[in-house]
Amino acid sequence: MAAVLNSSTSSVTLEVGKYRDFPKHQAEDAPVEAAHKPKGQFITVVLLSFGLLCVLQGILNICLRLTMRMPTAEDGSCETETKPCPQDWLAFACSCYYVSTQYKSWDESQRYCLQNDADLVVIGSIEEQKFLSGFIVYRAWVGVTDREEEGKWTWVDGTPVNTERELWFPGQPDDAFGGEDCGELLAQTQFIGLNDINCSHRIHWICEKLP
Repeated sequence: MAAVLNSSTSSVTLEVGKYRDFPKHQAEDAPVEAAHKPKGQFITVVLLSFGLLCVLQGILNICLRLTMRMPTAEDGSCETETKPCPQDWLAFACSCYYVSTQYKSWDESQRYCLQNDADLVVIGSIEEQKFLSGFIVYRAWVGVTDREEEGKWTWVDGTPVNTERELWFPGQPDDAFGGEDCGELLAQTQFIGLNDINCSHRIHWICEKLP
């Protein structure tokens, strides 16, 4: 609207506009948007953390698989740096083991092991015996025999076998039929142990060597 002011010397005309009430929501929107930013940043951090955990889990799985291929010194007896076992060989303590999928006699099995710079396995502890029993199907040749002297069981490395230990299957060795001069490892549901059988039997076998 227009207002006219009169005086004795001059007149002044003033233009006065209408009052405009601007909406308040535009000014209030800024704090709302700002409030959403921290929440978005939090979600981003959570997603990044989850992705990092997935990567770490993958690395851990790879390390565990590599560890299964490497011999470890659980009792600290390995004095030199260990090397990985050959392909298709298992690692336990300081040794590498080959569990066959074929069938041979005791002598043929020992010959195979020698050709691969190994011997039929010499079991030195219950822990080692339990470890190997998990990889055989019922029975497998091991490096024990009493050929040199009946009833005196020795390993292929010349060490004697203590028949009073739990390594033997119940009631064994019994030299049944008068010709059981070689040893095998039996793995059954209720019991695991050594057994004497005829050396000409064709069964699986286990080789052992250092890496």
